Amino acid sequence: MNCLEFRRRLGSEPASTLDSFIAHRAECFGCAAAHSRADEFEARLRRAVSVAVPVNLADRILLAQTTELRQGLRKRRRGFSTLILAAAASIVVAVLALQRPSQQMPALAAMVDAHLHKHVVTASEAQSEVARQDVIDTFAQRGVSLAAVPDGVNFVHKCPAGPYKTVHMVMPQEGIPVSVVYVVDAPPQSRVEFSRDGTYGREVPMGKGTLVMLAASSNGFDSIENAWKSAMDAGVAQNREVKTLFAAKSLPGAASWDWRTRVAAP
Repeated sequence: MNCLEFRRRLGSEPASTLDSFIAHRAECFGCAAAHSRADEFEARLRRAVSVAVPVNLADRILLAQTTELRQGLRKRRRGFSTLILAAAASIVVAVLALQRPSQQMPALAAMVDAHLHKHVVTASEAQSEVARQDVIDTFAQRGVSLAAVPDGVNFVHKCPAGPYKTVHMVMPQEGIPVSVVYVVDAPPQSRVEFSRDGTYGREVPMGKGTLVMLAASSNGFDSIENAWKSAMDAGVAQNREVKTLFAAKSLPGAASWDWRTRVAAP
């Protein structure tokens, strides 16, 4: 079963027990996340319609009908109108509970999320950690030089997100794949966390861009954020050191020194 067949069956039968359906969900990160969102939506539906029946409801309805008959047509009409209004109010409450929105996904993260639905990373593509040099080279091709690379990058690729250039990575945390996307040329915004339909996310201004994390759980976000902050800070420190050495080299009589080819741009 491929991704398109999985999404079609997910839309018509989210609780499918078909072997190929279950197998594809286990090996495809993107479809597994889509299945988690579908499960959350189904759970919200069940919570919205799960309304406890009042005690002695049948007796109370019969009593109300008897009273209306005794009070005449005018009273019956008034009672009927009251029941209609009560039913309408119940429907409104249920609809509001069902449609209650989760925290809105920021525009930049929404672009990244849309791209991740197109660029599905399979388990086979992210089964082992990639070489640090591959991460450094990918960032360099986006105009960002790294002095350090955090552990646990199992996938790296140059990708677009809307009008922006990004480096798309996967960094599994506690068995859950986390999509980590560094948006190189996006103006840094304020740090924000959000969730929508079972997907948790975080935007973090970092260097001259923004780090976006998306996953089915936010448990590993702190460690990933701290790791990349340390990597970026190390790069900034090394960049400053190189600038200082370059200035010293330009002075008369300055001793020769070795140029470090890899420095990090903040």
